[in-house]
Amino acid sequence: MATERTRKHQSKRKNGGNLNGLYLVISVVLILAVILGGSIVFFKINAIEVEGNVHYTEEEIVDASGVNLGDNLLLTRDTTVVARLLTQLPYVSSVTLSHKLPDTLVITVAESDAQAAIYDGSGSWWLMDSNGKLLELLGSGTDSTSDEEAASGDLEPEPEAEEADTSEAEPSSSGVEPEAETVEMPDPPEGYPYITGLTLYLPEAGSVIAVEENGERSQSLMLESLLNLLPAFQNRGLLEDVVSIDLSGESEIIVNYQNRLTIKLLQDEDYDYKAKLILGVLEDYVDATWEDGDTGTLDMTFSNGNPRLTKD
Repeated sequence: MATERTRKHQSKRKNGGNLNGLYLVISVVLILAVILGGSIVFFKINAIEVEGNVHYTEEEIVDASGVNLGDNLLLTRDTTVVARLLTQLPYVSSVTLSHKLPDTLVITVAESDAQAAIYDGSGSWWLMDSNGKLLELLGSGTDSTSDEEAASGDLEPEPEAEEADTSEAEPSSSGVEPEAETVEMPDPPEGYPYITGLTLYLPEAGSVIAVEENGERSQSLMLESLLNLLPAFQNRGLLEDVVSIDLSGESEIIVNYQNRLTIKLLQDEDYDYKAKLILGVLEDYVDATWEDGDTGTLDMTFSNGNPRLTKD
C-alpha cells in the first residue's frame, strides 16, 4: 500500500512538473509575441537622414536604398540596403547605417572622386577613380538623334535609301578585304588626366574596368600596371599634374607630366618607389634648374633602375 501511494504521489509530481514547464513555454512565447508586436508597432521608420553625400541628392540616396517611411526600423536588413546603394549609385564607395531611436534611420555614405578619364576604345570616355571603378559615361564619338527630337516631329524625314544590291559583291582587284570602319576618338575631357591604349570589355558605371585580349599584347598586364600606378601617383601628389597616360606600347607606359616632361615607365613595377624617384628628379633638377618653357624626357626603363633625364 505504501509503495502504491508513493507511485501515485510521484506521478502527480511529474504531471505537475510537465504542466509547469508547458506554462513556462507558453509564457515565454507570449512575451516574445508581445515584444515582436510592439517592435512592429512602435519602431516604424518615420524619418530618414542622409550624411556625406556630394554627387547625389538626399532624395536620390533614399530612393536607391529602397527604404520607405513606415518600414520597421529593427527589421530593415542593413546588408540589403548597402548592396542596393553600392550597385545603383556608382560614386558611392561605402555605406554605414545607424539608428536613432525611436524612429530615425541614418544613412552615411562616402563617395569616390573621379581621378582620371579613360577611353574605352569604341568612341566614349569614362570617368574613373584611382581604383579602376567606372563612375560615369561622358560622351560618344558617334552622333545620334535623341528620342525627344524624333518625337517632336521637327526633323525633316530622311530620303528613302535606294534598294540595296543583294547580288554578291565582286572581289577587289587587289584581293585585299576592306578594313573595318574605325571609330574616331573624341577629344578628351578637360580637367582630368586621360588614359588611352586599352580596349575596355563591357564597361558599365559602378564596375571595375576590364579589358579585352586581342592576342597581340597583354592588355591585362597593362591594366594591372595602371591600377597600381594611379594610387601611387595620387599618394605622392603627382596625379593632379598628369596630362595623359598612354598604354598602347608593348611594355612601356608613357606619362605626359605638365606638358613639360615625358616620363617613360615599364609595366609591372613598384610604382610607389618610382613615384618617389620622380619627385626627387622634379625637385632637384627640373624645378631647380630648368627655365620656363623647357621640356624633356625622364626615362625610367633602364635595367639598373636609375632614371635618366634629358632636356629637349
